[in-house]
Amino acid sequence: MTSGILLIDKSTGMSSGKCVYQARKKLGIKKIGHAGTLDPLATGLLPLLINKATRVSDFLMDEVKIYETLAFFGQKTDTQDITGEILEKSSKTFEKKNLEKAIKENFLGEIFQTPPMYSALKQNGKKLYELAREGKIVERKQRRIKVYDFEILDFDFPYARFKITCSKGTYIRSLVNDLGEVLKSFATVKELRRLKVGNFDVKDAIKIEDFENKDVDELIKKLIPIDDALNQYEKIILDKSYYKQATNGMTMKVDLEKNFDGLIRVYVKDLFIGLGEYKNKNKTLKLKKVFYEG
Repeated sequence: MTSGILLIDKSTGMSSGKCVYQARKKLGIKKIGHAGTLDPLATGLLPLLINKATRVSDFLMDEVKIYETLAFFGQKTDTQDITGEILEKSSKTFEKKNLEKAIKENFLGEIFQTPPMYSALKQNGKKLYELAREGKIVERKQRRIKVYDFEILDFDFPYARFKITCSKGTYIRSLVNDLGEVLKSFATVKELRRLKVGNFDVKDAIKIEDFENKDVDELIKKLIPIDDALNQYEKIILDKSYYKQATNGMTMKVDLEKNFDGLIRVYVKDLFIGLGEYKNKNKTLKLKKVFYEG
């Protein structure tokens, strides 16, 4: 069974689900998912997870992400991007120093963010964007996010281009919307591009437009090994006597010879077996997720 991660550069106007559908059809593989939805307006990195790689979805979605966005000030829409209906306008102007001050004082580090109505989050079993399309606005619980960097790449009022490094669960549309409010104006996203997910970079991705023209064998060769998505975890290499225990998910007695507790990548010789949990007190290692296809 073929498993791995395929990096796609999504084009604007296409849903993340459509990318998955195209990959299933092209590769003839049913079990394909992705590591984090991109808005239809957005372009950029969409990691496709194939077969057993779908099991690293949560780990990838937990990774830090980097986006580039073009904001347009003076306009508020219901979707918080230019695809939406215009709700309000403002003629207020400001200088770059005002923008820098607003970002520094309000949008760096841990902050709380209210998710937009036009999102795939669910409330009472229904997606928020479905409720929004019905003209309903419901109360959304604020979520704690972290903004590691909020860089102004270019400013020419009413436009500003930003590069934002942030935690999972961050909505760039909402950041831009909230920035507009702090500046006593309005703001909406005109362009949005995801550059990185963890260590994966859009520079290494296949443009979705080129995807259909490539041979299946060529695409399979581009699959990234599953353990590349887990290299934030430490690594242990066991000798071949542990093979059966490891692949069967059994608890093993292993001495790491250092004080360590938590998740760790487990290899038998050069074979990646999966992600295990090590308990230093008992010197035990148990596989939590087995990825090896022996």
